[in-house]
Amino acid sequence: MKNSRHIISVSNKVSDEEFEYYKKELDGIAEVHFLNGLSAEIQNKKLKDSDILIARNPTVELPEVEDRAFKGIRFIQLLSAGYDHLDFSRFPQDTIVAGNMGAYAKPMAEHGVGMILSLVKNLRLRHEEMKHGEFNQFESKSMLIDQKVCGIIGFGGIGKRIGQIMKSAFDCKIFAINTSGKSKEKTDWVGTLDELDFLLSNSDFVVITIPLTEKTNNLISHAELSKMKDNAILVNLARGQIIEEEPLFQKLKATPTFKAAIDAWWIEPFFVNKFELNFPFLELPNVLGSPHNSAMVEGVLLHSSKMGIRNVKKYITTGKAEKILDLSNHKTFYRKP
Repeated sequence: MKNSRHIISVSNKVSDEEFEYYKKELDGIAEVHFLNGLSAEIQNKKLKDSDILIARNPTVELPEVEDRAFKGIRFIQLLSAGYDHLDFSRFPQDTIVAGNMGAYAKPMAEHGVGMILSLVKNLRLRHEEMKHGEFNQFESKSMLIDQKVCGIIGFGGIGKRIGQIMKSAFDCKIFAINTSGKSKEKTDWVGTLDELDFLLSNSDFVVITIPLTEKTNNLISHAELSKMKDNAILVNLARGQIIEEEPLFQKLKATPTFKAAIDAWWIEPFFVNKFELNFPFLELPNVLGSPHNSAMVEGVLLHSSKMGIRNVKKYITTGKAEKILDLSNHKTFYRKP
């Protein structure tokens, strides 16, 4: 591995800064081809010569490439953290795939906490009232965040960062769920998905940062929503499909004190080239929405590329890499248009 010459194909569009960084970091150890904007014929040719692929969303970025063009790909470095929307059937079964978990933790955590703050303090509603001449200084009380319980479903990089902010800034108790039911991060309670009911019934704020899998698909439905406090706030930073759409809408419509902050939707342009809702969530006063942009801060794409390239260099120099994905039970959840 150390002595072989590698050829890398990059399928995602890169900025000038990313381009210069790729060239600087990989010069002398690999030949790099940038596929974005090239014809399908040239993409096919360059991929056939490559053994490494760097991509954000290869399912979308390489729609016209023949499956046989991927036969020589031995290592894929994803620049995205999530991979539930990706179709890996086009690649050889022995291809190693690495994720980019943690690359977007800081901005996403800030976004999630910001959504909680906005809903707790009813900022959007008060703003709209003032636009219409209403000045409800004494009749518009809000909840105090201090010492409340913040439940985090998915205690990875994003979840831990949210816990740190809520604990240090507001002295919140942190209840967390992960795969092991254990964590080195300081929490007030930690469990597994088998103990989800406990977290839901005891949390004032519930933040979803868990990956979408067969086990977490429709994880939150009628029964789970009924266990939550009537004045709780539910924040989804992960994937829309983790919450069943209709039950959430009905809960929000029937319980005005219950609130939801939605950054991850069920039908999104990144996955299927369109945004579509089956229920009018955005017309509800107890819903705050954002266009799945929780990670989109200045410099984040360059930062995620740097993290990915570090892992690629480790693979090239040692034959091993970090954040290797277990795709043995992988299921693709994106909906084709």
